[in-house]
Amino acid sequence: MVKRILATGLLTAAVLPVLPVLPALGAHADARRSDDDVYLAAGLRGANEVGVKGDADGRSTVVLRISGDQVSFAIRWNGVEAPRAAHVHLGAKGVNGDVKLEFFTKPLPAGVLGVTGTVAVEDQAVLRSLIDDPGGFYANLHNAAFPKGAVRGQFHRLARPVDLDGVLHGSNQAVLSSRADGAQEVQAPDGKKRGDADGKATWWLRPNGAAIAYTATWTGVAAPTNGHLHKGVKGRNGDVVADLFAAEKGLPANLTGIAGETPVKRAIVRRIAADPSRYYSNLHTVEFSGGAVRGQLSGGRFDHPRAVTTAVAKGAQIYACTEQPGGGHAFTQLGVTAKLQRGIRHSFVKPAAGPPQWIAPDGSAVRGKVASRRPNGEGVIPELVLDATQAGARQGLLAHATQILRLNTVGGAAPAGACDPRRQPRIQVPYGSDYLFLG
Repeated sequence: MVKRILATGLLTAAVLPVLPVLPALGAHADARRSDDDVYLAAGLRGANEVGVKGDADGRSTVVLRISGDQVSFAIRWNGVEAPRAAHVHLGAKGVNGDVKLEFFTKPLPAGVLGVTGTVAVEDQAVLRSLIDDPGGFYANLHNAAFPKGAVRGQFHRLARPVDLDGVLHGSNQAVLSSRADGAQEVQAPDGKKRGDADGKATWWLRPNGAAIAYTATWTGVAAPTNGHLHKGVKGRNGDVVADLFAAEKGLPANLTGIAGETPVKRAIVRRIAADPSRYYSNLHTVEFSGGAVRGQLSGGRFDHPRAVTTAVAKGAQIYACTEQPGGGHAFTQLGVTAKLQRGIRHSFVKPAAGPPQWIAPDGSAVRGKVASRRPNGEGVIPELVLDATQAGARQGLLAHATQILRLNTVGGAAPAGACDPRRQPRIQVPYGSDYLFLG
């Protein structure tokens, strides 16, 4: 029955028509937000590690909300084993430094893909430095395979607030949900304690072939030890049919949400998807080993925030050889052509004028306006934070995005010096980058 600042999370699933946002525990977290809150984000890659070999396939998104002495965090990763520690370090790009903030230092269960949580920071000088110079700090995830650092990324200050729930659950739409509390627990003569009167939880689920993707978020309960799906109608207990996560001694105590995916027999997945009301979620703690909070599953449609992290599969910055005001010719930006993972296409709305746009296969689209830029080396286009404006379908992959980050850039810069418009009227310079679409 531990009361905490909460940052609820949601989940992943296929895109489909949606209804208004389902009320969630995040409404309580929103009430704690202030106009003075500061938001920072980092895009982590293994190639950014310094002095050690990082996970070449690994990628992660980390978003912080700094509110007074409280730092709420959302971390989502892929292509990397579940971390056993996550930190903020002091150190500019290419420089290693000491740990200044610890998010958690305890291994997470296998199959976990993201967490939210909150830490209290006593050293206000650290927070002030982080706010004033985010590029002088980096996030780092550590795991068993890469104990000195699996993925790393420098922080950028965001121009707008970000819903940490969207970062937790990732990019897709959940199709099942559950609102849980202690009152829904059903007592049994097995000696196990059930029903945390202070507890509440939200589950967002995606049955997917031979697996179930999940996100659980909670408040008013101690560190969870297990998250299950049981077969049983309202008011009746039933057997566990899907063991979503297990942490024998409890998850790190400051966590408020967890997301992941776990294998489940195909026949069970089909039955849950076909008749969700016959199944219930159950969150267990050490004290309430029989179940702290329970809720029946629902298949009603709902919408929720998302965060998309993707990379350039193939792209080029386009430059035209143009006459300069002071005389002579030089290459200036004409546009961009890129295909991102997940089928997102990137271009300019109008050549040489912009603005840049990103269009997803489902018809959702955004346009961007640069809010800040950071140099990223000679011959490399800068990293950007852009404000996003919706320009497509009201539902879909990019429909929640209010900010876009172009990070971990490679190549793409225009050749320096003069050019000859007769010999090279325009050129395309290959580039790479990660894109974060946050909302």
